[in-house]
Amino acid sequence: MKLKENGARIVGLVIDYVNGEIDRWEFDLDYSGYVVDYFPAFEREHPRLARRFADTIEWSYANCSWMSNDQFRDEMADALARFAGKVKEIDLL
Repeated sequence: MKLKENGARIVGLVIDYVNGEIDRWEFDLDYSGYVVDYFPAFEREHPRLARRFADTIEWSYANCSWMSNDQFRDEMADALARFAGKVKEIDLL
C-alpha cells in the first residue's frame, strides 16, 4: 500500500506511537489535530483507504482510549495491522 502525503502523515503518527518513538501524552495531543488537519485531504487522495483507516485505527482510538498505555499501544498496533491488511478478520458466527 502506497499512501500519499496526508494519509502518510496520519498513519506515520500512529506508527511512531506504536514503535515507542512518541509517548502516549504526545500521541493524544497530536492525533486529534492530525485527523482534523489531514483526514479530509486523505479522503480525497484515497477514499477507500480513508474509510479503512476510520474503520480500524480511528475506531480503536475512539473506543480504547480508556486503556492503560501498554494495552492501548497493543490495540493501536493491532488496528494498524488490520489497516495494512496483515491480519485476517475472524468470523466467530
